[in-house]
Amino acid sequence: MKRFNTMDEEVKRIKNLFSENLLFGNLIREDDSEETESSEDEEESDVEASESSKPECCSSCNCWGDCGGTKYYNGENGKPKFTIDKSETNFTIKYEGPNSGVLIKHGECGAGDTIHQVCNVLTSEINKYLKGKGLKPNIKNITMNKSSKKFTISVPLKKSENEKSYKLERRGGMGHDPGPEPVKKKYGSRSGFEGPIKHSSGNITEYFVTFY
Repeated sequence: MKRFNTMDEEVKRIKNLFSENLLFGNLIREDDSEETESSEDEEESDVEASESSKPECCSSCNCWGDCGGTKYYNGENGKPKFTIDKSETNFTIKYEGPNSGVLIKHGECGAGDTIHQVCNVLTSEINKYLKGKGLKPNIKNITMNKSSKKFTISVPLKKSENEKSYKLERRGGMGHDPGPEPVKKKYGSRSGFEGPIKHSSGNITEYFVTFY
């Protein structure tokens, strides 16, 4: 004969069916799932940081100076390559690398105009070379040659008539022509000021000036 549970036994059985683990088991599993998704998001952020345009050796917007110039930018391991040739009659800088996506030397740490930043490297390096040599850049005969992933700028040099050591500066744009006013406004009051002289190649336009 089948035995029926007493009222107390039936109540106990129903309580067991609705125990805390069964009632909240799904919620506990959802919490575990959220923790997993959070970890994946953190890993993705780490990957994005590792792909930054700024190399590890760079602690400012001037990666060229921070990383050692041509010693670092030598074309190895996917890095851009710079070659600088200098003498008392000519200063030439050559670049091979991406058009954008890499910070080299930019006032605001931008990486959208990598190949145009060659001009910033040019003025930095040529002015260090010109210091104390009594040389003057011939800004009228500067040559610029830009092609796909290559950019060469050559600056003829000559002895200055007054034995002063001149500097080279410029303002320009990639994909737009800023006109001569920005560079005149910045350097026009300097002693021995000459220029601006406009030079263009591809989508890069530069206005060069010289002074001492």
